[in-house]
Amino acid sequence: MIVRDWRDADPADTQWLYAREQDYWVRELAWDASSAWREIEQARLTWGLPGRIAFDEQQTPCGWCYCMPDGETFHLGGIVSDTPRVTAALVDASLSIATAAAKPARVSSFVPMRAEGLEEALVERGFVCERYHYLARPIAPSAGGAIDAGAWQEELLIPAAVLLQAAYGQGGRHFAPRGLQVEWEHYVRGLVERPGCGVLEPAITRVIRSADTMDALVLATRIAPGTVHLAQVAVHPSRRREGIARRLVDEACRLAAARGARLVTLLVGEKNAAARALYEQMGFAPRATFVAGTLTYSKT
Repeated sequence: MIVRDWRDADPADTQWLYAREQDYWVRELAWDASSAWREIEQARLTWGLPGRIAFDEQQTPCGWCYCMPDGETFHLGGIVSDTPRVTAALVDASLSIATAAAKPARVSSFVPMRAEGLEEALVERGFVCERYHYLARPIAPSAGGAIDAGAWQEELLIPAAVLLQAAYGQGGRHFAPRGLQVEWEHYVRGLVERPGCGVLEPAITRVIRSADTMDALVLATRIAPGTVHLAQVAVHPSRRREGIARRLVDEACRLAAARGARLVTLLVGEKNAAARALYEQMGFAPRATFVAGTLTYSKT
């Protein structure tokens, strides 16, 4: 096995890798990520997005990864391989890229478990990992009752960040490493302005507000013509145990079906037993598993 810098790769090799991933994402996740692959390839060619490709003895690609620096955090954007040996080599290559100059404050990864032995490789190198279950629920047009909630508007970005900060508390370190409002604002902006987690559906997104604050949010994106993804489901701690999450998700599903979706998906942390139980009661079933990993470097 040889691991090479993918910035020198033949475009035919990268296109083959993207096509393989596209097939997996559509088949297993009902997620059309083709725009993401185009964006990644453009970044690779134009400004040198860092990444590596592993080749076997026959010079056939057998794994790949790419990385994205983002302020104090260095993201492992994707790691795909067929064997634990290749996975370990790609994780090591990613960490070498991350620390080639000054060490970042942290290295973070949130990816589907497409690489054999990925979680084990991350843990062995000091990452703190948590699994997220990717759930799906078939839907059909319904005339069910609506909840008194509004649609997404641009000026709601900061209130949404404040809500997520309160809702996650200390449990949102993967999304906002220090739990700061500015980090949550950066995270929400990424959801609503970039296609990495789908294209925002303002009319399906549901918001409950009181005065100048946001009490609850279901943020919806379109990840395929027939699939809507609930990228965030959050209720302020002061409004919990009122059944708001269930009603908002049901309403988002109703609106998604009315706009042609036949499947709704979401991610839920393995440790969030209450949310997992709720989604199971609502008909969501497991479809795949993602792993979130964070490696924090101590300051010297």
